[in-house]
This record gives sequence, C-alpha cells and structure tokens, in this order.
Amino acid sequence: MNLQPKTVPPGWAKRWTRQSVELFRRAPGLAIGVMTLFALVNAFIPQPLALNVPITVFMVGLLFSSLRAADHDSGNPWTATWTFFRQTARDLALLARDVFLILLVLGIVFALLFSLYSAATHGAGVIRPNPAYFQLPDWLRHGVPRAGTMLTLGIFLPGALPMIFLTMSVGNQPVMHYDTGFKATVLNMRLTYTVFMGGLLACAFLMPILRRLPLQGTPLQMAGYALMAGFAVAFWWFGAWGYLWCREMFEGTAENAKETAVCKTAKQRAHTHAAA
Repeated sequence: MNLQPKTVPPGWAKRWTRQSVELFRRAPGLAIGVMTLFALVNAFIPQPLALNVPITVFMVGLLFSSLRAADHDSGNPWTATWTFFRQTARDLALLARDVFLILLVLGIVFALLFSLYSAATHGAGVIRPNPAYFQLPDWLRHGVPRAGTMLTLGIFLPGALPMIFLTMSVGNQPVMHYDTGFKATVLNMRLTYTVFMGGLLACAFLMPILRRLPLQGTPLQMAGYALMAGFAVAFWWFGAWGYLWCREMFEGTAENAKETAVCKTAKQRAHTHAAA
C-alpha cells in the first residue's frame, strides 16, 4: 500500500454519494445494525475518558469493517465484517491505548486551564441548561453528548479517519499514521473544510442548542430522539465518505468493487418473486 496520500479528483461529493448509497443498498441490514449499535453504545455504556477513546476507535473500526465487507464481499457481509474486524482488533486495541494516553495528558492540561479560566471569570462563560433538559431520560441526556463526542473524535476530527484506516491496513504506528493523515487533510484542504470541519462545528453547536431549547416535556424529548437518530445516521454516512476518501487516497480505488455472485443471485431471486 502507498502510504503517501494523493489529491482526491474533482466530483468527490457526487461520486461518494452514489457509492455510499450503493454500499447501503448492498447490505442495508448491516448498515442499520451499525447505526443502531452506535446509538445503543452511546446511550447505555458509561463513557468517561477511560472508555470514550477506545469505544470510539473500536466503533469506527467496526464501521470500516462493515463498509469493507459491503465493498469486497457483498454476498456475505455479516460474516465478512466479523472477519475483517477480528483481523484488525489487536492493532485497534494498541491504537486505542496509545491515543488514550496522549489524550489523558492533554485532558489534564486543558482541565487545569479551564479551571483557572472559570475561577478568574467566576463561571461567567458557563452555559446553563434549560430546566426542561433535566426532564429527559438519563440515557438520552447523556447519550446525545456522547454521540456528538464520538462523531467529533472518530469521524470529523481531521487526521483521525486516515489514522484508523491505515492502522487497520498496515498495523499500529500512530505517530506516522497521524502525520500521514495530517498531510492528507492539508493536501485536500477544501474537502477537509467542507465535510469534516463543517461536521465538527455542527456537533459543537447542536448539543448546546438541545440543552437551551425553550421547550417543555415531550417536544424536547422528541428533539433529543431526532438528534440522536441523526447522529447515528451521520456516523454511518460520513463514515462511509471517510472510508471512500481513504480508499481513494491510499489504495487508488475510485469505484466500489463489483457485487459478488451470491449478492446478485439473491437480488435476482427477489425480483423474480416480485414479478410472480
């Protein structure tokens, strides 16, 4: 594999939209299953700093495994997903360990800085939630910020997707892979600003808006449900774009692999039954 990133050719938005729709159509149950797992993990698994990083790494690794399965083994995507994920689990674990240690040090430094800032301003910069926000179920109130954090760390953080993609392809070398990912974002700066930085800013603004909505009871709860479902869809959709982006940069493949015979046969049978 060529580890040096290449410039993505023009027309990437139209091309990736078509290709991601095709990957979804090949294995819709698998895609919806990954979205559902994303929502459940964020809603019901506690994620302090010690768990936030490894859960994000493994969820993105599972997403990439499912996309690779739909791309290369569309006739048997569930089994192929497990095979791809099992083959890369060790390297993902090493990456999660290394990133966790780095973010732990940075987290301590930033926590001290924010503590000093809060003490100096007497908490003037703190955004206080609307009282109705606390009426939401605990799993929804905590699940939405966790989902946004996972999107920010795993999908929209520039350099993160190439690092995970390369780790799954050639093994765990976090410093080299992050450097390569950073070069990729600089090489494709317009794409980075349009897709990844735009998504990062959206996550940063949507969660405070939910906390401050001047709604009461059920409407606010429905807004939380919609936002969490939207985050789950964004995880798969923009993750698919990230997979296609990395595939074009590092593998030089601009089109999805052909559907396998098993997948084509199943669709032909479905059309035959529908016609009958």
